[in-house]
Amino acid sequence: MTSKQLSGKPFQVTATHGTAASASKAAASGKIHYITDASASSDKAGAILLIKDGSTVIWQVQIASANGSVNLHFVQPLKGTSGAAVSVDVDGSTACKANIAGFTLKQ
Repeated sequence: MTSKQLSGKPFQVTATHGTAASASKAAASGKIHYITDASASSDKAGAILLIKDGSTVIWQVQIASANGSVNLHFVQPLKGTSGAAVSVDVDGSTACKANIAGFTLKQ
């Protein structure tokens, strides 16, 4: 038995900022972004990692401790909306980092 696994053109985006890092894969007409991995770190205790499809939050998790990090791997990728950007956002006090990886398919 064979199974079909989705794959497409891979992407990786990183961002660093003091108080609000946002790693975003830009919207592309007729294309869908799939998120396979996301991570974030922050110097702020209680920072929130948000994964967004356009402006809609589709996943969120709290970074419990100061100088902590979160690493997510989705065996079943998170699917963005056709023609929409996808992003990973995290807040911080003076240092935070956001990363997103996945692939893009034509609709």
